[in-house]
Amino acid sequence: DKPFQGELIIRHSERKIKSIELQLVRVERTSYAEGEAREATEVQNIQIADGFVVPNMPIPIHMIFPKHFSCCSMRTKQFQIDFEVNLNVIFQDNHVITENFPIRIHRK
Repeated sequence: DKPFQGELIIRHSERKIKSIELQLVRVERTSYAEGEAREATEVQNIQIADGFVVPNMPIPIHMIFPKHFSCCSMRTKQFQIDFEVNLNVIFQDNHVITENFPIRIHRK
C-alpha cells in the first residue's frame, strides 16, 4: 500500500517542455494455443510538471495506486496481470517521449 515515489531531474532539453506526466497502465496477458493476447489499459494519469521546467531542479513524484482499479501483480500459466509506469515528456510541438518502467504491485 505504499505509493510510487521518487524524483525526476531534467538536466537539459533542446526543446521547450510543455508537460511531464506519469501514467499507470495495467497489462493483462492470456496464453492460448496460437500464442498470447495482450491488453493494456490506462489506470491513471498524473501531470507532475506543467510549462517551463527548471533545469536541475528535482520534480517530486508521488503516485498513490487506486485500490478499485489496481490489484496485486499476478502470474499463472495461462493468465497474468502486470503493471507499468510510463513517464511521458510532452514538448511544445506535441512530440512525446515515453520511458516505460515495469513494476510489481504487492499488498499486505
